[in-house]
Amino acid sequence: MQIVGEWFVCDDGVARPVVQVRVRDEHGQFLTENFLVDCCADRTVLSAFLLARLNIPHQSPASGTTLQGIGGASNYVVVATALEMTRDDGGPVKINGSFSAFCDATATDLSILGRDVLDLFDVIVSRRRNQVLLVAGNHRYDIIL
Repeated sequence: MQIVGEWFVCDDGVARPVVQVRVRDEHGQFLTENFLVDCCADRTVLSAFLLARLNIPHQSPASGTTLQGIGGASNYVVVATALEMTRDDGGPVKINGSFSAFCDATATDLSILGRDVLDLFDVIVSRRRNQVLLVAGNHRYDIIL
């Protein structure tokens, strides 16, 4: 299985590696969002903007837990939903679970695809080759030096 992302030029003019992810909303419909492929993020986190669009029930995080990033600690909630990505053959890849979501709209512009999801794949992020790939199953890659 292979999921193909892209280098997306953000509002600040910087190209970042993203994968399109559909996220289930309150009505069971899926909303499409670009997620930053962030191999250094421990968790997948929805942006506050996406959280508002989804309008799904959320819970407070476990006491004593924080969501910490480069900008410091951020307020967040936990939501149960499904993430769905599209394989290169057109088939769906669905991941059900509980995911964090920022409460503060200034925390990030992009939702973040973290290692809780990325660890299911081999992740290839090559700016030089203009590739963003999530590879698993019967797909493989070779590095030729």
